[in-house]
Amino acid sequence: MEPTKIPQARAFPTSESAWRVRPRIRLDDHGPVDVPYDAEAASRFESAGGIEVIEAVARRFPAKIAIDDGNVRLTYAQFIDHVYDLARQIAAATSTGSVVASLVHNSVVSPIIVMACAFSGRVLVPIDASHPPQRRGAIFNQSGADVVLLAVDDEVDDSFLPETVPRIVVDPLSTVHAVRPPYQYNPNAPLFVAFTSGSTGHPKGVVSGGRYGGEALRHFVDMFHLNSADVILGLASLSTGGSRDAFAALGTGAKIRIFDVRSGGFGDALRIMAQEGVTILSFVPSALRMILAIEGAEQAFRQLRVLDLHGERVLASDIALFRAKLPQTCHISITMGSIESGAVFSWFVRDEEVTGPVAPVGYPLPGRSVMLLDEQGRPVPDGEVGELLVRGAMALGAWREGRIVQGPFLPDPDDGASRIYATGDRMRRRPDGLYEYVGRKDRRVKIRALWADLDELEAALRTVQGVAEAVVIAAGDQAEAERLVAFIVMEPGRTLPALGVVRRAVAEETAEHMVPAEVTVLAAIPRLANFKPDLVRLKAMAGKAGA
Repeated sequence: MEPTKIPQARAFPTSESAWRVRPRIRLDDHGPVDVPYDAEAASRFESAGGIEVIEAVARRFPAKIAIDDGNVRLTYAQFIDHVYDLARQIAAATSTGSVVASLVHNSVVSPIIVMACAFSGRVLVPIDASHPPQRRGAIFNQSGADVVLLAVDDEVDDSFLPETVPRIVVDPLSTVHAVRPPYQYNPNAPLFVAFTSGSTGHPKGVVSGGRYGGEALRHFVDMFHLNSADVILGLASLSTGGSRDAFAALGTGAKIRIFDVRSGGFGDALRIMAQEGVTILSFVPSALRMILAIEGAEQAFRQLRVLDLHGERVLASDIALFRAKLPQTCHISITMGSIESGAVFSWFVRDEEVTGPVAPVGYPLPGRSVMLLDEQGRPVPDGEVGELLVRGAMALGAWREGRIVQGPFLPDPDDGASRIYATGDRMRRRPDGLYEYVGRKDRRVKIRALWADLDELEAALRTVQGVAEAVVIAAGDQAEAERLVAFIVMEPGRTLPALGVVRRAVAEETAEHMVPAEVTVLAAIPRLANFKPDLVRLKAMAGKAGA
C-alpha cells in the first residue's frame, strides 16, 4: 500500500480550519466532577516534574502504603528511600549520559527503577522479564545499555545479556536510609525508552522526556480527579505504559496495587479488586469482556468509580455490557493515543452520543491539535475519513542502537517544543466535534485486487451469534495472493455456526471478497504484554488448523 504523502513541515496548513483543537469542554465533563482532588498539585506535574510532586506527597503521607504487588508493600517513606539509594548506586556505576536497562517483572521494583533513573539523569530502557526471549534480546541489542538492573529473588532468564555488562540488584525488602541525591528537573531531557508492542515482530523504541510525561500525568489526574483515597490497579507492565498509572497514583497520595494478570489470571484479578476496593481501572475492552463474563464478576467492581478503556476499538455493545455490570455511579471514559504521540483523544462516554456500532474516541486533549489528511495530503472535511496527524508535545524521537534519532517525527515550524506525527490511524470527525476511529492504514490489504479492511471484517464476525472475539490476519507472501484468515473465540457453551452461516454474515456486512478463506476457533486469542493480539503468532498458526 502506498503511504500517505505527507507534506514537508513548512508546508503544513496552519489555519484553524485544518488543525483542530479541543472545544471548550472540560476534561472531567460528564465525569467525576463531584470528587474533590488537588488540582494545584496536578499542575505541578508539568511545571516541576513528577519527582518533586511525589516527594511532596511522601512528606505528607510517610506512613501510608504507596505501592503493593502482593508480595511486597512499601510506604511512601520506604519507597522514596529506595529511590534515593538506587539513584546513588546508578550514579556510582555509570557516568552522565549513560543508558540503564532494567530486566524485571511487574512489581514494586518497577517504579523504584523509573524514578531512580530520572534522579540520576540516566536514560532507562525497561525490558519486561516476562516477554519472549527473542523480544528481550532484540530490545537489549537496541538499548546501548551500560548497566542492567535486576530484582532480588526474581527468576529471570538473563542468558542473552553479555557477561561483561555490570548488574545492579534491587532489593525492596532491604532497610535503607538514603540521603537525597542532587537533582534538577529538565523537561527536555530524555528519560525513558518505550518499545512498541511488536505485534508485527519488530518492536521500535520511542524516547520520552519530562515535558511529555508531565503533561500526560496532569491530564490523567485532572480527568479522573485522582486523590489520596483512590486505589489504582496497575495491570500494565513498566515497558508498556504502566508507569503512567504508577506515577499518577504516587503523585496524588493514592495506592497503586500492581498485579501481573498474565501470570495471575483473571480470577485472581477479580479477587484483588474486591479485597483492595479498587476505584480506578484502565484496561483494554476485549479483556474486560472476558472478565465480566465470569459469574459474579460484577461484585469485584463495586467500588470502581472510573473505568478507562484504551488500546482497542470500543464497541457500542461494550458500553452496554459495562453499564449493565458496573455500579451506576461508575464513569466510563475512552482514551486513544500511541507510544509515539501519547494520549491524543479522551472523553467520558455519553451513551446518547454512541450512535453507531463503535463508540467515538472523544475530543483532542489540551495541548494537542489534530488534522485529517487524504491520500494526497489534503485536509478532509467533517464526516470523511483521513489519516490522523497529531501536533504537540510528544516523544523526543526514536531510539536506535543507544541513541536518539528523529524517527517518524517532523518538527513543528511554529513551536520548537512541539512535534508533528502521522499516526497511520484512519479517522473521521463528526459535526459535533467527536472523533471516530475507523481503522489502521496497515490493516487495509488487497484481496484479488480489491481492498479489504480487516477491522471491518472483525466487526462483522462479532455479529455472528455466539462469537465473543475475532481477529483477522492476511496470510501469504504476495499482496495480490493474500488470503484472509479469521481466528474466533466463542462464548462459553456456544459452538461456531456452520461456515456457510458465518460467510453469509460477513458478505452481508462487508463484501463478498472479504469472506475469510479460513476460520479457526481458539480457546483464547494469543496476546502481547499490552493485551493486543499477537499477530506474529497468529500468522504462524494460519493454515494449520483452519475450519
